[in-house]
Amino acid sequence: MASEGLFKDGVAVCGGKFTLKVSRDRLEAVVEPSGSGGGSIKDVDPEAFRAELRAAGVVFGLLDRPQARNDGSYCVAQGTPGINGENARVKAYVKPGVAHLEQVKDVSRDKVDFHELHSIVNVPKDKLLIEKVPLTEGTPGRAVTGEELGVKPGKDITLKAGPGITLSDDGSKGVAAVEGKFVLVDGKPAVMVEHTVNGDVDYTVGNIVFAGQRLTISGTVQPGFKVKCKGDISIGQGIQYSAEVIAGGNVEIKGGVIGREIVIKSWANVKAVFLENVGRVEVKGDLTVTESMVQVHAMVGGNIRILGGSGVLAGGHYVAGGSVFVKELGSTDEVETEISVGVNPLLEEKKEKLYAEKGLWSDRMGELIRNTTGLKALQKEKGKDFPPEQAELLKKYNTMLPQAAERVSQLSEAEEALLAEIEQAANESIYVYGTLHPGAKITIGGVTRVLNTQEQGVVIHFDKEGRQIRCRSMSPTERQAVA
Repeated sequence: MASEGLFKDGVAVCGGKFTLKVSRDRLEAVVEPSGSGGGSIKDVDPEAFRAELRAAGVVFGLLDRPQARNDGSYCVAQGTPGINGENARVKAYVKPGVAHLEQVKDVSRDKVDFHELHSIVNVPKDKLLIEKVPLTEGTPGRAVTGEELGVKPGKDITLKAGPGITLSDDGSKGVAAVEGKFVLVDGKPAVMVEHTVNGDVDYTVGNIVFAGQRLTISGTVQPGFKVKCKGDISIGQGIQYSAEVIAGGNVEIKGGVIGREIVIKSWANVKAVFLENVGRVEVKGDLTVTESMVQVHAMVGGNIRILGGSGVLAGGHYVAGGSVFVKELGSTDEVETEISVGVNPLLEEKKEKLYAEKGLWSDRMGELIRNTTGLKALQKEKGKDFPPEQAELLKKYNTMLPQAAERVSQLSEAEEALLAEIEQAANESIYVYGTLHPGAKITIGGVTRVLNTQEQGVVIHFDKEGRQIRCRSMSPTERQAVA
């Protein structure tokens, strides 16, 4: 064990020519020439010198040769400092986005999308979001006198998570329990399934792409901005001009929609107060309008209903897989209003794909028949001289031909079923509870008719026997049903 003198006045070595001292942190040992009779370090025998240092208690980190210092002393040993442990910390695999408008220098405005602020960070379900990196105990050091130098271990933490995040059993990892936006709530990471915009969607908000269940906008969607949500969208005031709204669920617009370049798409149902001069509305479910719909181009998988307020449907082009229910159809100036009912866009798209696939397989089967017939004829002609490679090819064609024929048969059956489903859709009708004005162009069951007379309280339907579009008076039961 090192003597206490090493840390105070030092210990004489080399016959008193030098004084050996150890720093208070025990990480360095130095020798200083004695005040009287001090010698040169060059005259010291290295092996004997190191042996004397060890005998004095300096046993670790001895240098091969002393290193001169500015104060005239020499460093003869260096210890190893300890490394304190690191605190446990949280590693984030996804970081919340920050809403800001980047200032781009030397770039013209038309080359920068100032609508994109990237303010929402969407994450899928089961996405690993956070993980606790454990504390470390630290690495002990060693003094020049040989003792181990203690260190402080890091501090531990408890991983905390807000709603929408599930922690692993050991509390070390946090994954998204739902699909939505990754945010910090009261300092805790969370995944929220709802997002709210208090005001308009404009340059202060930017375009919105939200993977959650519901997006609520209290104001309007301003021109040029795009709003997309995997779930439902609720808009408190309206949509203006060239805006775009796309929802995987329902869309509810508690105001009006005006603008030729507006696009609305919904994989469920759409509700609005009124629509005017809207260029594109695509709805998989029902389209319900409270007051009126004028000069709109709409593709609707279900029914169209306009039964509140004036209940007017006038101008534009409408395709509905279901029926149409309105108070008033057309206008006094006989503006052309085109309506097709019983035309399910999904069925039409399915029919086109089926026809394309059937044509492909029919062509393939025809080619197989021709090739097989030709090879069989050649085999009969050549007999034993029929080439082996062509015999192998004929075998392959004979295997493929029944498969192609089976696929064509399956597609033909699917075609019959689909056509029957489309034919059944001809049962859909147009219900006009008030005035039917002249100028409506109606298509049902593949038949088109322009109605040139004014009627009151009628049902426009398809007469399957006569294969004609007819108008009949609405029954009391039908009137009562809508009431």
